[in-house]
Amino acid sequence: MDISILRMRVLTTFLVIGLVLGFSNYVSSEPNIKEVDHICNGNVYDKSGPFALSLAYVLEALQNVTPNQGYTYYSTSPYPNDALAYGHATCNSIIEFSDCGLCLSSAKSFLLSTCDGSIGAQVEFVDCSMRYEEYSFTK
Repeated sequence: MDISILRMRVLTTFLVIGLVLGFSNYVSSEPNIKEVDHICNGNVYDKSGPFALSLAYVLEALQNVTPNQGYTYYSTSPYPNDALAYGHATCNSIIEFSDCGLCLSSAKSFLLSTCDGSIGAQVEFVDCSMRYEEYSFTK
């Protein structure tokens, strides 16, 4: 085989590999929202009561703030003591900022539908987790 043809093939191979590796940085992936575990408290809250407003505040904060806070965030509602809600959310540190938000959006939707009306609940997906309660909890 002619040396110039061999060089051309080698250069073409390196060029193709370089393009593939270069473009892989621009490929977006979806967060892994495969459920690992979930728990729903058997006690329920009044959906027209003050806890519902507190819970909505906490879940929204967990979804929106966690990606900006090192992928772990605790939240407490700013409402009266008899209706306080507490929450915690985490994301896998290897996923992108936007994927953390997407994963937590799915976690929030999961909790609101699967644990509909539960006074406390938690879900763990492969790439994120979310928990809320009517009482304070820490790590």
